[in-house]
Amino acid sequence: MSALDLAFIGTGNAFAPGGLCWNGFVVGGRFLFEAPPQALQSLNRMGIDPNGLDAVILSHHHGDHFLGLPFILLHWKYYGRSRPAAVVGPPGTRELAAAIGRSVYPGLFDIAYDLRWIELSGGQAVEVEGVRLTAQVVEHDARLSLNLGYTGELGGRTFAYTGDTGFCDAIVQMAQGAEVLIAECSSVDEKIPIHLNLTEDIPRLRESMLPGARLILTHLGAGVSAAHLRDTFVARDLERYRL
Repeated sequence: MSALDLAFIGTGNAFAPGGLCWNGFVVGGRFLFEAPPQALQSLNRMGIDPNGLDAVILSHHHGDHFLGLPFILLHWKYYGRSRPAAVVGPPGTRELAAAIGRSVYPGLFDIAYDLRWIELSGGQAVEVEGVRLTAQVVEHDARLSLNLGYTGELGGRTFAYTGDTGFCDAIVQMAQGAEVLIAECSSVDEKIPIHLNLTEDIPRLRESMLPGARLILTHLGAGVSAAHLRDTFVARDLERYRL
């Protein structure tokens, strides 16, 4: 069984509190979850070759999760990508990416490599270059096409990512089977129905997890600690974790 490598290109929420980069992370060096606005910059700072990514996996279409995608596609177009790539996300992902991408960089999709667009609904699964992903519908912004979390299997390891969500049955089910759970937690004690908080929601999520499973929090403000919870920590910008 291999180690699970995580590299956080950002850990903040939409308001970039304390100067944090917006949330996103790379699993196994090849799978980027979320495409925050600074994604390309952070990948370069961490020495992660954007052409080495096999897929970008998006949970929903809010700007702090999506607006870095045109820059990744720009890199792929002009910096010699030849291998196939995939973009995974909720329904409407391709249409939105095309509308934004063609507006800001005409010719962005005139490319020499195979680009797959995989749009998932709740319960649907896909395998992309060795990672198996199952989409789960979570409770976030009902005005969007869909809000997803994901369970994943890579190299014999099971992990899950809540995406941006309030507390709901879907994330409890994800937590119960994951060795590693990455959870977006947007506040310490403020109660916002479409977000998780550290005071009430995260302890409940922690209790549903397997003994010894790791819980990693992101999307929080600067300087927040989760040291009071077992096997739980807050990810930091531009840091790597091997679990």
